[in-house]
Amino acid sequence: MKQSDPPQARPPLAALSQPAVTLSASHSAVAPTLARTSRPRWLLLGLAVAIIFTDAVGYTVIIPALPSFMAELGLGETRAGTLYASYGLISLLLYLPFGLLVDRWGERRWLTVGMLTLGLASLGFWQASGFWTLLGCRVTQGIAASATWAAALPLAARLATTERRGVEMSVLMMAFSIGVVAGPALGSLGQVRDPFLYFAGVPFGLAICVFALLPRQAPPTTRVVADSVAPALFRDGLRRELVCACLVILVTCATLGAIEILLPLQFSRLGWTRQHIGLFFSGWGLAMLIIQPLIGWWSDRRGRREPIQFGLLAAAVLTPSLFSSLDSIWLFPLTLGTIFALSAALVPTLPLMVDYLTEGQSGRAFGFYNMAFSLGIVLGPWSGGYITERFDVLWAAVLVSLPLLVMVPLVPYLLRHPHPRKV
Repeated sequence: MKQSDPPQARPPLAALSQPAVTLSASHSAVAPTLARTSRPRWLLLGLAVAIIFTDAVGYTVIIPALPSFMAELGLGETRAGTLYASYGLISLLLYLPFGLLVDRWGERRWLTVGMLTLGLASLGFWQASGFWTLLGCRVTQGIAASATWAAALPLAARLATTERRGVEMSVLMMAFSIGVVAGPALGSLGQVRDPFLYFAGVPFGLAICVFALLPRQAPPTTRVVADSVAPALFRDGLRRELVCACLVILVTCATLGAIEILLPLQFSRLGWTRQHIGLFFSGWGLAMLIIQPLIGWWSDRRGRREPIQFGLLAAAVLTPSLFSSLDSIWLFPLTLGTIFALSAALVPTLPLMVDYLTEGQSGRAFGFYNMAFSLGIVLGPWSGGYITERFDVLWAAVLVSLPLLVMVPLVPYLLRHPHPRKV
């Protein structure tokens, strides 16, 4: 029996007010927008997956180059952390407004603009020669991610089936993981800036595919009706589940972001080459690719709460252990355990939120979710670099893991009486 998810329930007929009926009518008016096109569901879901993959490559391709940028520009850990985290800082400011605009105008134009912007940012990295130029390109990457994630996640949530939501939504995490494999591998090729040129054509090509394949959004009048009743449903149906998902993604991504900035710097000091660092993080992403569908299946069978709690607790223990064993034979077993733990906490957050999602709320709901993601990848790298520079890396690993422990008892508290799942 599932431990945390209640049985599916429909509201009694007497509870259906006229606004709720109006929302249902709006849903029926919006849903056929996809159905009327000749594009099969798998093709559009595959397009969303490809976009998430491409954004992940753009996010992580810089990892093997960080030690070279530090040496070339004379950067300390704090400035390197600021460069890496600026991607998330601008996203933090833009995710929610972009999500609201996606609810009103649809996914097509935002995915197109996001991919074009990512291609331009990659060309900028290829030509950048100073810290502020690099910082501007990283910020532009964050703007692109704000547009693409704000639109790609609602699109995939709309296409996922209810019975296999955990597995199907885990495909998005798999796409991100494949990007985490491909990004560092690509970043280790050629000269330091060459990989950004190699990558730039991919988002430009996807922008063309999005514009050609995605249907136009439903007329604005059908969406205004949904927005008129959506805020009350949003507060009543998503309150605690959304808070839980956002807090878990915040602390998990903060830990992951700290690992992604601190491990390459520590490996470089141990004598690892840029190619070795890229190979290690490619293996990291490959392990996540294998593990995450298993986590999605686990959450479908046992509920969202169990893997999240296990992952938070295990990651809090394993992350400091990983940094204390960088030059020992325990490095790879501890790395694998840390990957499993972080995935267990991270993967169920998407289906947890979609389980209680109401039509017309995807953009703003994922806006909050993406803001939590961005805040995590801002605070994690910055705080990890700052603490390492003033104390040492083990202290940084311990302190960025403490929020994981705090969340362990909060998860069952927030999900103690879940709302009826959306049917």
